[in-house]
Amino acid sequence: MKNEEYIKTENRIKDGSINEQSIWSYVKERNSCSTDRLLRTAVIDCTREYTYRQMFAMWEKYAGVFSALGMTEENGSRVGIAGTISAEPLFAFYGLNMTGACVSMLSYPDFLPSGQWKKMVEKERLTDLVLSDIMIAPKMWPDILAAKEEFGIRNIILLHSKLGGPCTGPAELIYNEVNCYRIKRLSGVVFMDDLLKKYVRFPVKYGSGNPDHMAVITHTSGSTHGSRKPIPYVERSINTVASNLGMILHVLGGDKEGKQQYRLIPSFDFSSFLCMGGLINTSLANSDCVVLTFFGFMHPKFIRAAKYYNVDVMFTSGFMVDNWIRREDDEDIDLSSVKVFSCGGSYLPVDKLKRYYEFVKKHGYNGNIFRGYGMSETGGAQLTVPEGCMDDILGFPTPKENFLVKDSEDGKYYTADDGVRTGIMYIASDSLCMNELDSEVLFEYTVINGRNFLCSNDLVRVNEDGSFSYAGRVDKFFVNNEGISFDAGRVETAVSMYEGVEKCAIVPVLDKRIHDTVPALYLVPDRSINDGAQLARRALIHAFIDMDIIKNSVLPTQLVLVKDIPCNSNGKIDTFRIARDRLKGEAYDIVPVKSSDILTDIEIKYNDKNGGITAGTLPEGMEGRSAFNLYDLFNS
Repeated sequence: MKNEEYIKTENRIKDGSINEQSIWSYVKERNSCSTDRLLRTAVIDCTREYTYRQMFAMWEKYAGVFSALGMTEENGSRVGIAGTISAEPLFAFYGLNMTGACVSMLSYPDFLPSGQWKKMVEKERLTDLVLSDIMIAPKMWPDILAAKEEFGIRNIILLHSKLGGPCTGPAELIYNEVNCYRIKRLSGVVFMDDLLKKYVRFPVKYGSGNPDHMAVITHTSGSTHGSRKPIPYVERSINTVASNLGMILHVLGGDKEGKQQYRLIPSFDFSSFLCMGGLINTSLANSDCVVLTFFGFMHPKFIRAAKYYNVDVMFTSGFMVDNWIRREDDEDIDLSSVKVFSCGGSYLPVDKLKRYYEFVKKHGYNGNIFRGYGMSETGGAQLTVPEGCMDDILGFPTPKENFLVKDSEDGKYYTADDGVRTGIMYIASDSLCMNELDSEVLFEYTVINGRNFLCSNDLVRVNEDGSFSYAGRVDKFFVNNEGISFDAGRVETAVSMYEGVEKCAIVPVLDKRIHDTVPALYLVPDRSINDGAQLARRALIHAFIDMDIIKNSVLPTQLVLVKDIPCNSNGKIDTFRIARDRLKGEAYDIVPVKSSDILTDIEIKYNDKNGGITAGTLPEGMEGRSAFNLYDLFNS
């Protein structure tokens, strides 16, 4: 029988009043309404386990340290956490939330020597840093101290997490401890373990609990400039996400009454909203168990954790599943315990979905692959695909009024009920992120019928049944000096939909002959394809001639066949790295064949004169601008 406190909490969830507080107190209230919940396992970290009661005690210990060091709302603290997927960074997040400090969740790759952490510290005005020690080699420490001096960082605290479990080997265990020992010998190093002993039972300086207080900054994928875009959230928005999602994972897994405790394993690091706000915080609020595996999907043995920890819920992306499929030895993959397997984050062509379905079935998963499509900035609002549906759709809008389409013809806004059309998708929710950071506008909201909507920059088709299909990105293009806009998003989408194409990306490449950029198509064929060039040719002919869905003027002029295309820490294609690193591969010229200005064929010609970037074909309308025309004439 439910006690009075339990019923009171349920009613506060229903009327939304429970959202009007800090994130930590929201989670604690929902789990303190019964002794059963407090005694449940909240976190499994490699070989360690914490009940909810023990976890709350750790939050308070961390908050005591942060209070002693002045890392509080009162002091205007904004703390960057760059941590592994382990208990210590998680305790640090909630401990800082208790003191009212704003927390910026940095990604592990952000803090690599080639990462963008310094730019992020400066741009986001971080006052303190909390870092996992394993990401810091001793030779990096002088650079970190220099940044501390340059940016006026008050405290730098290092966290040491214990490794273990199926995702680590003996060499990693040894390195983790040896690296920690070496770092402890450096001057100026401060570890949280020592601070916990020094400030034991130090009284917590609690934050205001103002639901409109900026609580956390998560980050999207890397931009074309190589840095990650901040997404600031207030306390209320994060709590609202947890309240809205509620028992959805249990419903998907067949436990509609929530009688079981599910185990969820985060694939992504804490810097993504999906991981921190949508999965971990929501699971903890729902009294489920979060399994932490140090490096998540970035570790090649991550997939082993599903069976070892008896995982119920696994969220992935196509990027991850592709890597698992490419493994030569897959006998250790066992997904038989998984009740909910979700694969989302980007458009997933049907041929890949079928391939993924065969893979998970082969390894013991007995359910459906659940798909959803949304934006981190909208706080969990997403298009959802019905269970078992294999149609080529992004999903159905729920609720419909939160998803509008700006018609390509008349520029007006419509819902899914208004019929078939193509246009740009706009999304609203009651948990939108902030669109400003320190008075700097990060993006503009569009006010439609008195509500703030966020332009997704996704071109979608509204189908007869009210579902949305993906037609490409409208913001993924580049403009050359002549003002020609190469619509990379639509071309990528069309080519990636063609069977046999594993990955592709359109990247602007500087052509020195004309001192301007030209579009190069990087393509990874499926392993079963023997002739990647002909595959690319067929895919381009299908998009530009058979389907006639894209203007001929944006036909890529260069093709580079590569073994893989780099992705960022969220599993999305990293066009910045492609352009910067100049991937090497077989290079070809893409040559349009026309009759009376009508595109009738596309030829692919091998170019053996360049190391991965071709220099033969020029885009339509730019052919006469080459400084090498005379050279080409006399040497033809």
